[in-house]
Amino acid sequence: MKRRKRGNDLLLHAILLTILGLTLVPFVFLLNNSFRSNYELDHAFFGIPEALVKKDWAAMFQSYRDAWQVLRPYTANTLFVAAITALGVTGMGSITAFVFSRYRFPGHRFLFMCVLSFMMIPGILTLVPSFLLVKKLGLLNSYWVLILPYIAGGQVFAIFLFKSFFDGLPGELFESARMDGASHLKQYTALVLPLSKQVLSVVLVTNILGTWNNFLWPLVTNSDAKYQTISAGLYGMGSSTLAVNYSNLFAAYALSSIPMLILFLYATKPFMAGLTSGAFKA
Repeated sequence: MKRRKRGNDLLLHAILLTILGLTLVPFVFLLNNSFRSNYELDHAFFGIPEALVKKDWAAMFQSYRDAWQVLRPYTANTLFVAAITALGVTGMGSITAFVFSRYRFPGHRFLFMCVLSFMMIPGILTLVPSFLLVKKLGLLNSYWVLILPYIAGGQVFAIFLFKSFFDGLPGELFESARMDGASHLKQYTALVLPLSKQVLSVVLVTNILGTWNNFLWPLVTNSDAKYQTISAGLYGMGSSTLAVNYSNLFAAYALSSIPMLILFLYATKPFMAGLTSGAFKA
C-alpha cells in the first residue's frame, strides 16, 4: 500500500515538474535571447550567447542599456500612477466600506447593492463612454486621465473586500472605543486600519498589478509619450528603430517584469495572509 502511494506521489510530482518546466520555457527563451544578436537568433533558436562565451560583458548587456534608456520614463510614469492609484483606492474604499459596515442609515443596504452591481458590468463596455467623458473634461494626455478612472474603477472591488473584512470585526471593540470618547475618525484611524493590514495588502497588490498590466486605456487616452505607461511604451517600442535588434525587445520585456517580481517577493506573504484572514469571505 505504501509502495503504491509512493509511486502515485512520484508520478504526480513528475507531472507537476514537467508542467513547471514547460511553463518556464518561454521565460528562459526570453532571458537567453535578450543577450543574443539577430545573427545568433537567425542561426539557432536556442543557444548560448556568444558574448557570454567570449566574456564580453559590455556587449552582453548592451541590449539592456539600450532598452532601459527608452523604458526609464515609462517605468517612472507607471510607478507614479500605480502608487497614487493604489493609495486612492485603498483610502477611499476603506472609508466607504467602514461607513457601510458600521453605520445604519436609511438606504445603506440598497446603496451597497448598487455599488456591488457595478461588478457585473464588463469594463470594456464602459471604454467608449469613459473616453468621451475624459475627452470632454480635457483630461487626455495627462496623468489624471489614468489616475482618476483607475481610482473610480477600483472602488467597487475594494469596498466589497473591505466591508467583508470589517463586518467580521467584533462590535465590542467599537463600543469600547466610543465609551472612551473616540470619534468616528479616531475609530477608523486608530482601530480599523491597524487591524486591517492584511486586507489592505490585498487591495494594494491587486490595484498595483492591475495598473501595471493595463494596456488598452493608457494607449487610447495618452498619445503623448510623456505620459505613457510601460505597457503602451512596450507596444510603441515594437515599431521603433530599437526593435531592429530583437534582443532590445527581449531585454525590455525582462526589465518591465522586474518591479512586479520584486512586488511578488515582498508581498506574497501578506497577500496570502489577507486571502486566508477572511478578506474574500462572502
